Amino acid sequence: MKALIVDDEPGIRFSLGYFLSQRGYELQEASTSAEGLSRAREFLPDIVFLDMHLPDSDGELILPHLVVPEIGARVIMMTAYAQIEKAVRSMKCGAENFLAKPFDLEQLSLILERIESQIQREKEAEQYRQLYSTPIQRTELIGNSSLMLRIQRLIALMAENRSTPVLILGESGSGKELIARAIHRRSKQKGPLVEINSACLSDALLESELFGHEKGAFTDASGTKIGLFELANNGTIFFDEIGEMPLSIQAKLLKVLDTKKFRRVGGVTDITTNARFVGATNRDLLNLVHKGAFREDLYYRIHVMPILIPPLRERGNDITLLAEHFAHTLGNDMGKGAKRISLAAMDVLVRYSWPGNVRELRNVIERAIILAEGEEILPVHIPSELRLQPLPLQMNSADAHIKSLQKIEDEYIEHVLRVTGNHHTNTATLLGISRSTLHLKLAKMKKSVP
Repeated sequence: MKALIVDDEPGIRFSLGYFLSQRGYELQEASTSAEGLSRAREFLPDIVFLDMHLPDSDGELILPHLVVPEIGARVIMMTAYAQIEKAVRSMKCGAENFLAKPFDLEQLSLILERIESQIQREKEAEQYRQLYSTPIQRTELIGNSSLMLRIQRLIALMAENRSTPVLILGESGSGKELIARAIHRRSKQKGPLVEINSACLSDALLESELFGHEKGAFTDASGTKIGLFELANNGTIFFDEIGEMPLSIQAKLLKVLDTKKFRRVGGVTDITTNARFVGATNRDLLNLVHKGAFREDLYYRIHVMPILIPPLRERGNDITLLAEHFAHTLGNDMGKGAKRISLAAMDVLVRYSWPGNVRELRNVIERAIILAEGEEILPVHIPSELRLQPLPLQMNSADAHIKSLQKIEDEYIEHVLRVTGNHHTNTATLLGISRSTLHLKLAKMKKSVP
C-alpha cells in the first residue's frame, strides 16, 4: 500500500508518516497542493491524506484531480477545524473520509482497515477481470463447458508468463499433455517442446537424459551427450508423471529452476538454460510431501498457478462434442470416412462415468468405427460394459450411501484446497468463484479462514 501525505505542518507529516510506516505503507510527502498533485501523478498512491488548508490553495480544489481514474486515490481530508459543511462538501466531491486534528488513532485505524479491505477486493477483482477478459484462442482442446473455457483462459494467461512454472493436475487420460502443448504453442517460444516421463527411467538414466553427460563420465559414456534441458533451451521441457521423480533428481531439478544453470554428468562447466518448466501428475503431491516422497521446497516452487483438469464425467456436454470430434477425425484417419453417432449410441456414451477420461472415450470411438459397416455408430458397436450399465438410481430413504449435493461440494472444495496447498486465491480461481464466496463456503463448512 502507498500513501501520500499533503500537509504544510512538518509535525503532522512526521507523526502520521510514522503511524503509516508501522502499518507497512510506502510513503511520500508534500507541503503544498501543487507539490502534492505532482507527486500523486508520479507516485500513484492508494491513499492521500490531504490537508484542507494549504499555503497555495484550499485542499478541496485539488481533491477532484486526485480521484480521477489516472490516479484513483482514496482521499482522506484533514483539518484543524471540525467543520461539518466542509466535510460533507468534500465527501460529495469524492473524499473517502474526513479527519479532525489532532487525530484519534483508533478511529484512523478503523478507517484504514475499511479502505485497505476495499482496495484489496478491487485488486483481486481486477485480476479476475484480466483473467476472464483474455481472448480465448482455441487449441486442440475440445469442449465448451465452463470448466474448459476457464482452462482455455488459464492457458492464455500462463502463455504470457513464460518464467512461471506450470503444474497440470488431473486424472489419468484427462489430457494433461494437450494442455502442456497448448501452453508451449501459445507462448510462441523459439525452442522445441521436449517431453519426458519421470516414471520410466532409473535415477542414473534420468539424470543423464535431463542434464547430459561428458565423455568418460561413466563406463558406457563413449561420447558427449546433450541433455534435454540443453535441447529445450528457449523452449519448454515437459515432465509427465512428475510425482514419480526420484528424490535425488528432485533436488537437482529445484536447483535448475532456481538458477537456470546445470552441469552435465561428469562436467565442470555450468550450462545456462532458458527452458520453461511444465509438470503434470495425477498424484496428490501434497500428500506425497507429507509422506516424504516429494520435496516440499520443490512442491512450492512449481505450485505457483496449478491448472486442474476436470474429469470427463464433470464436463457435461463436452462428452458429446468429443465423441463427435473423434468419430469425424478418426474415421477419416482410418480411411473409413467420418462417422455419425446415433442418438441411442450417444445416450449410452453420455450416461457412462468414463473412469479413463478422454483417452477411454477415444478408444471406444475408435473401436466403434472399426465395427461400424455403415456411416452410423450404433449402440451395438459400443462395448457391452457401457451398454449394460444401470440407469441412474432414484433417491430414497434406503440410499444412505448416496451423498447429498452439499456434501459432494464440500468434499470437492477440500480436494482443491489440498491441490493448491490451501492457497485461497488459486482455489477460488480453479473453482470459478470469488475469494469472498469461497470464504463464505469455508465458514459454512466450519473451516478457519486465515
